[in-house]
Amino acid sequence: MSQSSPLISIVIPAYNCALYVEETFRSVQKQDFQDWEIIFVNDGSTDNTAEILESFAIEDSRVIVIKQENGRQGRARNNGISHAQGEWIAFLDSDDLWAENKFSFQISRTLEANVDLSFTDGFICLANNMNLREFRFGVTDKFYQGNNAILEFHAQNRIPTSTVLVKKSALLEVGGFPEKLDVQNCEDYLLWVTLLTNGKKFLGISEPLLFYRIHDDSSTSTDLNAMRPLINALLEMPGGFTFECIQHLKVTFTKFVFRLNELGDLKKVDSLLIPVLHIIYSGIIKHILVLSWKISPQIFIRIFWRLSKTYMIKG
Repeated sequence: MSQSSPLISIVIPAYNCALYVEETFRSVQKQDFQDWEIIFVNDGSTDNTAEILESFAIEDSRVIVIKQENGRQGRARNNGISHAQGEWIAFLDSDDLWAENKFSFQISRTLEANVDLSFTDGFICLANNMNLREFRFGVTDKFYQGNNAILEFHAQNRIPTSTVLVKKSALLEVGGFPEKLDVQNCEDYLLWVTLLTNGKKFLGISEPLLFYRIHDDSSTSTDLNAMRPLINALLEMPGGFTFECIQHLKVTFTKFVFRLNELGDLKKVDSLLIPVLHIIYSGIIKHILVLSWKISPQIFIRIFWRLSKTYMIKG
């Protein structure tokens, strides 16, 4: 196969996605670039996802279906990567859709730039409205490599996973996605920074080629679902605790604490409190916060609120 037309292996984790996965599959079939294979990884689904995926394999010889016990996204994607035949890997969530020109547009730009990974912009389709074109991720045309890129990613995860096109060899070199359960939903973020710290080159593409579905069953459909694994990921972030990483952790943890306080569920802060405070505060402030938590979470909240308010005013 020529370099201009490489085989692309599409890895799609599938967990209880019977309502949406056929639309996702059809969006791949409609691609104007057809040198692909799909590897569906049935991640222990309990609905009729398995039967639907098997019907796709019967219909289209380019479809492979793998089964595993539920292990979440990291394990499912790694399982798919291990079965991939393509030089390039694309990731797609089982409820997202691609524009018909995604592959033809992206592979051309990626090969021309000679990078290890590319990603594109996309539309954020709130409330399951796949025709919504108002909100976008904000990906810009930009090249990422080296220390400056690592710092930019410490400050923010800039990649919508369902837009990624990446060399299989680069993924294998760093061991793929983290599989620890407490970082799932942010396991992709850790992988991108790991690749950057290993010298890989990224290309951001501003063309919106993804339709990202947000609905009640989405893994990140609530703020708490998104924040806790992000905090855990930032505590393990490759490249060390830079200023950018610490600020990202401080902002996320503050939002997390105040949201739990609103819900009257501060006990969920307990396991994260000490590790986070050791990083975002030092000296007497850290000791006061730890002591106040031991005395009363509500006393902690009052002190933490004043510190956070001061921080936000200074910021």
